[in-house]
Amino acid sequence: MRIIMDNDIWVICDNLKYDSDHSLQLITKAAQLSLKITAICIGKLNSEAMERLFSYGATKVLYSECENDNIRVIASILKQMIISYNPGMIMFLSSSAGKYLASVSSTYFESGLTADCIDIAIDIDNEYVFSRAALNSSVIAKIKCQNSHIRMCTVKRNVFSIILLNMQRKVDIERFEYAKSSISDKKQVIEKLNFLTYNKYVNNDNWMAAKIVFAIGRGVSNKSNVDLIKRIALKCGAEIVGTRAAVEENLIKKSRQVGQSGVNICPNIYVGLGVSGASQHMVGIKNAKMIIAINSDENAPIFQYADYMVVDDLKTILTELNTLF
Repeated sequence: MRIIMDNDIWVICDNLKYDSDHSLQLITKAAQLSLKITAICIGKLNSEAMERLFSYGATKVLYSECENDNIRVIASILKQMIISYNPGMIMFLSSSAGKYLASVSSTYFESGLTADCIDIAIDIDNEYVFSRAALNSSVIAKIKCQNSHIRMCTVKRNVFSIILLNMQRKVDIERFEYAKSSISDKKQVIEKLNFLTYNKYVNNDNWMAAKIVFAIGRGVSNKSNVDLIKRIALKCGAEIVGTRAAVEENLIKKSRQVGQSGVNICPNIYVGLGVSGASQHMVGIKNAKMIIAINSDENAPIFQYADYMVVDDLKTILTELNTLF
């Protein structure tokens, strides 16, 4: 197996459990590709878990301690890390959090991203080659990232094995101090949470600049709910957008689709109504200052990114909002 000796590979570890099996699988694979493996740990301090990573191939741990487990905060810290160190390749877990971090990072740095890799190799030109299933798993596609210094990929659980090294490795743990001023302080955001203090901005010609946005997801389910959302949006000066699923259900126009295959927006307040929170949609709102999610499914992925979340029947919430405004 070929190894690139001077190329630093980063593995973004599970922020809830740095030494999870999934994290160790990626570190083991990375150690087969390079002699410089940095494990990235962002979250609560856990020295024991971080030290364990060296037994599986990590040559360095770069960590940043933050009490806030909000995925948007973690994404902001990771962005600062990448800017400071400029790694050659970054491996993400193919989890909800990992996919979000990968999509946000690849978009910001304009890097090539291969999703759900089943193998990674190095060709004769010392370029990384990512393999993944394609065409309903009927073929294996081999992908190279061109015109991009940082290569990125997500890897599913149990694709790679965990191998415990038979050698003692030096423990090299570095603390990264992130710029807190670049991350929204939730207390400051709460003080601003008053819809009526925002200027009303209903302008169909410039809807992407709206300060308040209501996003329609598949959970809205019918036209009567859409009509109710439109009435509420008009009252508080909000624009209406939607997910790809909402477009497919004919709940909203294709021109108002937000996400990877739509447009990006950066409102002060984003309200997700029946939005599940697929990474393809979330990347389109990565710059929203506040995310409020309303969904009847308490396990909806969007709750991992939300500043505020409401688990309840959507119709009930819409009726109350209509009365309130």
